[in-house]
Amino acid sequence: MSNPMKVTIIGSSGFYAFDFYRRAFGDKKMQPVELRIWNRNPETGESIEKMFNYLIKQTGIKVDYKFFDNRKESLQGTDYILFTSCVDYPRTRVQDTQVCKKFGVYAMEGETMSPGGLMNTFRQVPILLGVAKEVEEVSPNAVIIPVVNPLARLCDALNRHSSIKFIGHCDGITHTRNDLAMAMGRNPKNIEVVAAGVNHLTFILKMWDKQTGEDLIPLINQAMPQIRQQGPFGFRFSNMVYNLLGYYPSPGDNHIADQLPFVSREMQQSIPIPSLDSVYASTDNILNGNAANVHAAKLAGERIQDPEVLKAFLNPPRYEETGTWMLALHGRIPTYHVEAINIANHGHITNLPEGSIIEVPGVINPGGVQGYAIGELPLPIASLCHRMIVAHELSVEACVSQSREAALQSLAMEPTIKDLSVVEDLLDALLDVNQKYLGDEFVAKMKKSSRKYHVKPVEPHKDNPMRPDAPTPENPPVLDVVLGDYWGSKSGNLADENIN
Repeated sequence: MSNPMKVTIIGSSGFYAFDFYRRAFGDKKMQPVELRIWNRNPETGESIEKMFNYLIKQTGIKVDYKFFDNRKESLQGTDYILFTSCVDYPRTRVQDTQVCKKFGVYAMEGETMSPGGLMNTFRQVPILLGVAKEVEEVSPNAVIIPVVNPLARLCDALNRHSSIKFIGHCDGITHTRNDLAMAMGRNPKNIEVVAAGVNHLTFILKMWDKQTGEDLIPLINQAMPQIRQQGPFGFRFSNMVYNLLGYYPSPGDNHIADQLPFVSREMQQSIPIPSLDSVYASTDNILNGNAANVHAAKLAGERIQDPEVLKAFLNPPRYEETGTWMLALHGRIPTYHVEAINIANHGHITNLPEGSIIEVPGVINPGGVQGYAIGELPLPIASLCHRMIVAHELSVEACVSQSREAALQSLAMEPTIKDLSVVEDLLDALLDVNQKYLGDEFVAKMKKSSRKYHVKPVEPHKDNPMRPDAPTPENPPVLDVVLGDYWGSKSGNLADENIN
């Protein structure tokens, strides 16, 4: 690895990209650092460069940076790739959820699971695997850190279709730990948890006070009434899931609701389970592009000159962790314990499939990343996570192989899908509105590969005596233990005379 550390940003206008810019300028341990930014939009590139120059002038902090038009050149000799790319976000999310509602599918988060997760896979996996292929050629020892949704699916694509090392980042468990700790009247900094599962569906297996060693799991019951329940990041539904399964879920109501099969529309509205829509601008502003990440990036060079904005930029309330991972990988800090990493399962969770993408705690150091051994998850939790893994892997298979069948099967595994008969038309409608992102060839292949409507009911043969419209058998639907008679026996179903 080089010194200074070289970090390539893919998705320079993204939320997490700006998180990392704040970290690079605000943490002295990050320096020396060279930011290598692949930028496709001259307007955002000029604005971000203007912001950097102003920061350097005002603070004296030296951060080397370079913008690249050629992506492969930006990856040459790099140490880390921060993948923050979100295609036309949040417009695509709103667009997908609007289509889904027409088919009776109501997603609360709409980015990880749900049909929106499948479209996110189609939009972003080709970009990520294109980056990975170039990294294999020019920086084979680099580490890719994806930080955007659908995280587990992106990691699965890297795991099965690339040789490059990766670590998937999500800070969801941090929010759950903090909220539970405060509901207990504890300082979150003194609390440790072990949570495991799949991204956006993990469960707290252990929770304790780092100073005293006190087991805090028994305190969850009395803390639940005090935990935050309002807003898009509340835990009211999470309390219900805890009461059912006996383990507290993470990271909040709308994230886990999209991944659980027992959530009806009535439940969403009555509990209520708030959607992520409430944290975004109005739908009109989103659809016309005024709320896009790229729109905000275009204003960065001007906004940073506001003294209050500059102060907030250099002293962010949000903790940026991927920089810490890089510091640990680079040997600038001791081995770092991390609460959640998305990695391939190699014996970490013994009752989830080998090689699948899981979320577990672990440690990071110059030797790489090592996930903790969890052992077996409780069977109900393992079963829920296994279903999500199947949906994740099928979506990646559908994207890479351009397989309509895999896409339909992935949709069928989505808990937000309550009606199997809609998946064909829903997939076509989503492909139509995403065609400008996916390309004509991909959409045509996905649509024409099969028009057999595999999920439609199979019409019974006209001579089938057990077809739905056949006359009801005369014999009663009860078992006569003396005569050996039962419903259907005289109409040809399992009758002795038909057994040769």
